[in-house]
Amino acid sequence: MEQQQFQIIVANDSHFQFAETICNEMAESAKARGTGIAKRTPEYIRAKIAEGKAVIALSATGEWAGFCYIETWEGEYVANSGLIVSP
Repeated sequence: MEQQQFQIIVANDSHFQFAETICNEMAESAKARGTGIAKRTPEYIRAKIAEGKAVIALSATGEWAGFCYIETWEGEYVANSGLIVSP
């Protein structure tokens, strides 16, 4: 089995280009599993990236491989959300 190398980094505005693809994959994944995950928009994903609240995994060739962001509320609670892995 060949081992692949990935880079996992805090997402930044250079990753905005992946927002639509990530949203589409989230929707398709939820549909395939029959779950009622709230649909996110590319603008929402870009906002999480801009806020520094997202990480992205990239392949050695620069393709997105995974993505996750955090939600915060009331200044003291944090939850990971939007976890998706490219098929």
